[in-house]
Amino acid sequence: MESKSQHRNYKHGHGSDEQHKKDQALFSHLLEHHSELERTTEKLPNGICSRTTSASPKLAKIIQEHVIGMEKRFGMGRAIRSWDPLFSALFEYKDQIKMEYRNIENGVEATLTSDDPKIVELIHCHDETLHGFVNEGFDAGKRESPKPSWLDEN
Repeated sequence: MESKSQHRNYKHGHGSDEQHKKDQALFSHLLEHHSELERTTEKLPNGICSRTTSASPKLAKIIQEHVIGMEKRFGMGRAIRSWDPLFSALFEYKDQIKMEYRNIENGVEATLTSDDPKIVELIHCHDETLHGFVNEGFDAGKRESPKPSWLDEN
């Protein structure tokens, strides 16, 4: 029986290097322990400010490591979940997104902003996706993310 991932179109390739394996392991661990995570978001006119935390010191450290890994991937244009149209778009428009984060007690506070209203829509959809990961774990991880309607037009 073929796995679902074999039928997906990985727009930016399917990573298999050591860094990708490490990033994937952190992400999987967070999905597995999603019920121990908490995520809050403040919507901004030009993006979001979110906090992802855990009462577990081990999970808080993994959240912080995950954000560092994703920032590196983002900066290098090394997509993750490139089968998902939302994540592909985030990497295609990465130069129009400003990401700032800081470690806080029990996790990370991240601010994502853009001057382009279309890109702000992407940021909001990404935030909705991350809330899904925290709320549902692997079930949400298997689904395509919500995306702005303008993505279908491209």
